Amino acid sequence: MQAKALDVGVGKIRADVVVLTHFEEEPLGPAAAAADEALGGLLSAMLASGEAKARFPERALVPTRGALASPRVMLLGLGPRNLLDGYRLRNALQFAVRDTRAFCRSLAVAVEPALADVLAVPATGQAPQSPARAIAEGVVLGNYHVGELKAAEDKGEIEELQLVGLGSGSDLAAALAAGVRLAEATNATRVLQWRPANRLTPSDFVAEAERVAKARGLALRVMERPEMEKLGMGALLAVAQGSHQPPKLMVLRYRPRGSDGSGRVLALVGKGITFDSGGISLKPNPGMNAMKSDMSGAAAVLQAMAVIAKTEPRIEVLGLAPLTENMPGGGAVKPGDVVRAMNGITVEINNTDAEGRLVLADALAYAVSLGATHLVDVATLTGAVSVALGHPVTAAMGTSADLLNAVRSAALEAGERVWELPMYPEHDVALTCEIADIRNTAGVPAAGTINGAIFLREFVAGRPFVHLDIAASSYHFEPLLNKVVPVGPTGVMTRTLAHLPFHLG
Repeated sequence: MQAKALDVGVGKIRADVVVLTHFEEEPLGPAAAAADEALGGLLSAMLASGEAKARFPERALVPTRGALASPRVMLLGLGPRNLLDGYRLRNALQFAVRDTRAFCRSLAVAVEPALADVLAVPATGQAPQSPARAIAEGVVLGNYHVGELKAAEDKGEIEELQLVGLGSGSDLAAALAAGVRLAEATNATRVLQWRPANRLTPSDFVAEAERVAKARGLALRVMERPEMEKLGMGALLAVAQGSHQPPKLMVLRYRPRGSDGSGRVLALVGKGITFDSGGISLKPNPGMNAMKSDMSGAAAVLQAMAVIAKTEPRIEVLGLAPLTENMPGGGAVKPGDVVRAMNGITVEINNTDAEGRLVLADALAYAVSLGATHLVDVATLTGAVSVALGHPVTAAMGTSADLLNAVRSAALEAGERVWELPMYPEHDVALTCEIADIRNTAGVPAAGTINGAIFLREFVAGRPFVHLDIAASSYHFEPLLNKVVPVGPTGVMTRTLAHLPFHLG
């Protein structure tokens, strides 16, 4: 998508649709008021009658009938001003695009001063955001189609964004270009998330990584089973032994042309289970088709690395993804089996459906062996996280306050929500095991998300570490939520991980 900033009045905008934003129970902003005057007071009449209320994310599409240079305006409700953040703004714009992309190729967004003020000084008191980049991201995110393989689905999308109300200039152009780049990477993650498992095996994922590495100039190494065996990656291999698909370990490396001299090496590690049946601890049938998305963390890491190669932070970044299916069968690992991970820790597997932490264990240990000084993993790890935080929020747990703060800052810049859960010493009882060093599940339902983080902590050799659980935030199809959060895969954490190298202190 092309994006440009224009310094023109709302009446002179030439686009298929002009989006006019409006806060609930507030007067129309200057751009909307100018459009309202040209339309003979139609917008204000709609608000007065209750036909439009500016509730989030209410959309009212109005034909201009020649009163403006553009044939249609959309009054987009943003709800109460004090509730708006980057996450809600991007979602509101996604809804606006999904409503119009079948017939709209050129979309304009008129930025009211009130909206720019909210983003510049968020109600939460946190760091400001770029309105131009946030709007570009929201519009591009709206172009994503969940029905990638449907022959009859309309493939319409917004091809041009015009941003009006912030002036023009090179800084705005750069912000818009960055927003387009980040959102297109997020959409690429979404495509991989929802690609059927028979079309995205571990080998297929590696082929995607090869394309990204070649296009972005990243070094790529792909580890095969014999080398995993040589390195003693018994945890990853245990999960893989039930599948006919060979496991892979993807390692992308970004080396800066000008290092900051700190010696920091950030490792981003994404869970890459291309299909999760649960193994011998078989999942119930309802919802199992969505387990093709159990590689969402790996997809986010892959696409974040593509952006990182373009934005060129001054520290080295590794992107790792352990890739395998988790399948039942005569060769599958069994509950009660004990395996040895790469770092020598023995693990009793008392639930084969807690496989993500096993493959991540060896990937994290391998990242340490490659020189990682800071480690962040992103994984669809536990169903418990949806109970704790619901779909709009990613859970974060970590051993370093500084690294957690960096993740939070990166997420704020990305317009993604992250909330910290604790890792207290008392949670360590989850690792207690009679016949091995640790076990892969605690055996009790309490604190399931935290227990996963406690397990993974054992494989980072004391380095600063953050675990991001995206099992709930990676996608949703909840009927009650779909009015305020777009349904489907989200590509969550792609943008956060892409920003993260710039936030490390």
